[in-house]
Amino acid sequence: MRFIDTHCHINCDPLRLEVSAVVSRARDAGVGYMLAVGSDLATSAEAVELAHAYEGEGVYAAVGVHPHESKTVADGIPEDLTKLARDPRVVAVGETGLDYYYDHSPRDVQQKVFRHHAQWALETGKPLVIHVRDAMEDALKLLGEFPVAEMSLVFHCYAGGLQYLNAMKDLGAYLSIGGPVTWPKNQELREVASCVPENRLFCETDSPWLTPKPHRGKTNEPAYVRFVYEEIAKSRNISVGDLTKIIDANAARLFGWRPLCA
Repeated sequence: MRFIDTHCHINCDPLRLEVSAVVSRARDAGVGYMLAVGSDLATSAEAVELAHAYEGEGVYAAVGVHPHESKTVADGIPEDLTKLARDPRVVAVGETGLDYYYDHSPRDVQQKVFRHHAQWALETGKPLVIHVRDAMEDALKLLGEFPVAEMSLVFHCYAGGLQYLNAMKDLGAYLSIGGPVTWPKNQELREVASCVPENRLFCETDSPWLTPKPHRGKTNEPAYVRFVYEEIAKSRNISVGDLTKIIDANAARLFGWRPLCA
């Protein structure tokens, strides 16, 4: 079986401090692809560097500015970042979105920068990786300003619950499920994982955060994505092997890389 981690931050501390060992452990755990995601200009540039340095291990990059850092690009996406998106190892724009839980950037600025990213993704034709926490209504309203039928959307570490599943289906969005699906009290997320359309499902770690059982309490890393697969496969009443084939086909279709199962 070959696993894919569709959202990780091996370009962030503490994983970046031992990135060679992290990538090696992922490979040994059967991880065939990892998408290293930027959260600002510096981490986006590092994601691209790692995608080239570890091309043979299946590392690709996404570049963008996290809503926490929106205040740093309130005047628009800097040219240095747009240049990064042209790199052949960059397969997505983001992560961007809205986070009203922490409000590290003013909400109006988060919305403005989210719009910049949506327009940028539309212009480049690359998928848009979206982070939403306690802000789904505003996120949906903002996306309604764009021709979403012409866009590919990924809601990473989906936390909208069952309430917004129909809205996700209407958007044609991909939903990426992370480590919290393994946490004992997160039954609703397991229900979500069982209901996501087969052709719109992803698995991720969002490492170094949100560590799945049985390693909860430790630093998360891409090698642990298999535990997410195992829990989702159980929720969907299918084998882990079948789930790997589903995720493989979805990721190849969206990100344009070669299928692992080909």
